[in-house]
Amino acid sequence: MGFAGTNITDEDAQEILTLLVTAYSAIPPVVKPYIPSLDRILKALPDTVRKYSVEDIIKLLGWAAKNDIVI
Repeated sequence: MGFAGTNITDEDAQEILTLLVTAYSAIPPVVKPYIPSLDRILKALPDTVRKYSVEDIIKLLGWAAKNDIVI
């Protein structure tokens, strides 16, 4: 078993978490209280999201943002 009971290696988990912390740190402090936690956002996604790769979901959300469907 990997990091935190997942199949993710410790090394990959550290890289992923470091990048997320860096990205979150770039958000202005005045805005942060209005942004839900990432785990809360991900838990709100429908179960159908699990059928697709993370890459496909990123592409879909990028397209939706570009087309002003989501921000």
